[in-house]
Formats: sequence, C-alpha cells, structure tokens
Amino acid sequence: MYMDVDMFWEDVEKRVKKVIDGVEETLKVMLENKKLTVEEAQEILDSLAPSFSLLARKGVLQILYTLLLLGPCTFTELLESSKVNRRTLSFRLKQLQREAMITRYIETVDRERQGKTLYVLTEKGRSAALLAIPLIYYISKMHKSSSLHNSL
Repeated sequence: MYMDVDMFWEDVEKRVKKVIDGVEETLKVMLENKKLTVEEAQEILDSLAPSFSLLARKGVLQILYTLLLLGPCTFTELLESSKVNRRTLSFRLKQLQREAMITRYIETVDRERQGKTLYVLTEKGRSAALLAIPLIYYISKMHKSSSLHNSL
C-alpha cells in the first residue's frame, strides 16, 4: 500500500490530526456541559499512571512492536528480534502478562507432547502498541525540530 516510509508517516500524521481534533472537540463539549471536572480527569490520569509507567520502561515497546509485527513469538524469537537482553526480556514479559498486555501459552503438538511456549499480544497490548505510534511519531518530530533549532 505504501511506497515508502515518508508516505506512511504522512498518512499517520493526517489520521492522528483527525483523532486529536475529535478528542479536543469532545473534551470541549464535556467541559462546557460540566460532564468532566478537573478532579475527575486527575483520577482518570492517576488510574492510567501504572500503564504509562510500564510502557516507558526499557524494552517494553520493543517487545510490543515485535509481537505486533511478527505475531506470536517464542522467547528466543523475541530475544533475537527485539534486541532486549535475556534478563530484561524475561522480567518485562512477566510484567506485560500481569498488566494483561500479552498472553503466554503453550502450543500443543498432541496429547503426549507439548509444543513451543508462545507469547501473543492481547487486545489491550495491541491497542497500546498501535496508540503509541502517533505519540512516538510526534515526540521524534518535536525532537528533530528542537535539535535543528538548537543547532542554528
């Protein structure tokens, strides 16, 4: 569908702009109609803090994107593809399972033999990975912009 990476990011930017505009309009209406208070917004943000904290930790996004792009993976496949070291990978996989972002399951070969242990994104993990794409894009865009500005 996309001929190059620049076209992909241009499309992401257009779509994200529509989403941001929609969210901004919804927030404006909610505030005008007094359906959301600052205190309620703070409670929502406080409840989301653990998930944001986990996503910011070393290796988490690499794991999520590896699973998003490759589908179910073994530990070894994740180790090779995500470039996360063995100890960190093991720890992060456990954290992601606790947060219900991934599921670990054993593929069954037949009644007598177990197959490979695989890790797969849950809907929550898939959504988190997809929602992080625009955020990563904008942060990297702002970083490039400020780096250019600082070098002048």
